[in-house]
Amino acid sequence: MARRVLTLLAAVLACLGTLSVSATTAQAAVVEVTYGPISLGDYCSAKVHSSSTIGFYNGSLSCHRWSTGGSGTTPTGTGSAAAACAYFYPSATYLGHAQGAGQALICSYSV
Repeated sequence: MARRVLTLLAAVLACLGTLSVSATTAQAAVVEVTYGPISLGDYCSAKVHSSSTIGFYNGSLSCHRWSTGGSGTTPTGTGSAAAACAYFYPSATYLGHAQGAGQALICSYSV
């Protein structure tokens, strides 16, 4: 049940993700998308460790799962910020990444 709630939250956060677009040429645009810890948890679960439910970006991408008894999180491994950006938007060209508020990951793409 908790996994379903987290998946639903991730979908909501993905829909509410910050999206800013600025044209760099007449044919291409640079897009920045912010992925919060719950969204990063989807990448962590798929690519780092299946028990991961949340991820934090603070210079590096760390994956965690909720601890038993709800007393915080337990690390499950580390991931790649660049790989996470590619995972979330595979049809775009990855340009770079930065840290956002609340240990979110901001990915820059060319589309």
